[in-house]
Amino acid sequence: MILRTTLISKIQQLFKQATFDYQLFKRLSQYFLIGCCIAALSACASWLPDAHRIDLQQGNTVKLEQLESIEIGMTKAEVRKIMGSPMLSDPFHDQRWDYIYRFIPNKGFERKSLLTLYFENDVLMKIDDSQYVEP
Repeated sequence: MILRTTLISKIQQLFKQATFDYQLFKRLSQYFLIGCCIAALSACASWLPDAHRIDLQQGNTVKLEQLESIEIGMTKAEVRKIMGSPMLSDPFHDQRWDYIYRFIPNKGFERKSLLTLYFENDVLMKIDDSQYVEP
């Protein structure tokens, strides 16, 4: 019994000698809490705004006036003078010209337009404007 009380008193003296700095503990715990918050916020950065993106335009812009000015029976040279060079001229189908236009805005929905011209012996025979949308 005496041995146990002596050991307890010795341990109590050791703890009394070791000074506990409460201010240091408080400051370290604050730094730890700030570090945890920063780590949690950086992990879920979906709420941050996106980088600026420019509007993207690709292809031929075919105006309605241009479309109305071409007629069946015109030659390739006459059509090229009015419409310009086609976006897609397939070497395997040289009698078909595709005027493709695509607009991808910064925000919003993508717009597509397709105008296909069919030729026979370098003369315009058919105008397919079923997927044409004026830009």
